[in-house]
Amino acid sequence: MNAGTRESVAGGELNIKQMAFVREYLVDMNATQAAIRAGYSPKTARSQGERLLTNAAIRREVDAGVSDLAARVGLTAERILRERMRIAFFDPRKLLDNEGNPKPLQELDEDTAAAIAGLEVVQMTGSDETPGVISYVKKYKLAAKDTSLAALEKFVGLNEKPVRFCLPKITRAEDCSLAQAVVLDGLASGRLGATEAKVLSDLIEGQRRAFETHALMQRMEAMEAALSQRGIRP
Repeated sequence: MNAGTRESVAGGELNIKQMAFVREYLVDMNATQAAIRAGYSPKTARSQGERLLTNAAIRREVDAGVSDLAARVGLTAERILRERMRIAFFDPRKLLDNEGNPKPLQELDEDTAAAIAGLEVVQMTGSDETPGVISYVKKYKLAAKDTSLAALEKFVGLNEKPVRFCLPKITRAEDCSLAQAVVLDGLASGRLGATEAKVLSDLIEGQRRAFETHALMQRMEAMEAALSQRGIRP
């Protein structure tokens, strides 16, 4: 391993390649491509990306970067929820005047205008009886309510229920097999539904892969260190 890649930065927590991964990950949130662009091997980039995102120090840097970006563009949870509410609770009657005709876009209030996804204006000329007369037909395309309502339901917890299920403590890869067996037993006994069991199994499997990847990387680093001590560049 090149000694330069072990240079400590960010308060001694991350090395240069790890900081490069953080910067690249913030570009497109693609862990595999970020690992490649940061200098990790393309052959192991996927597992490397998953492993790097489980590193607490890297996770802190990523979260800080996302928060900083959101602040710079004015993106907040409050603003997102407000826009969702405008769409979810949109009243189509506000698009029309007292005679039932569509209001001009500039006359709509902010909440109503925010629910419009598109606008089509069709121009029609007069007939032989009324030459020179021009009329316009406005067609409003409205944003779908279902997606926003579902997002709000999830935010306030209307479509979720707590799942209380005890798993054995997982501190190494070998513990994951026992945890998976406990999940299967919970599914068979009816204490867990199929969806909950799958979520838990996926989380356990992800933890197992993280342990195994970490152990593999430690062995690789040890081998590289041993080669470096002998003056052999890997």
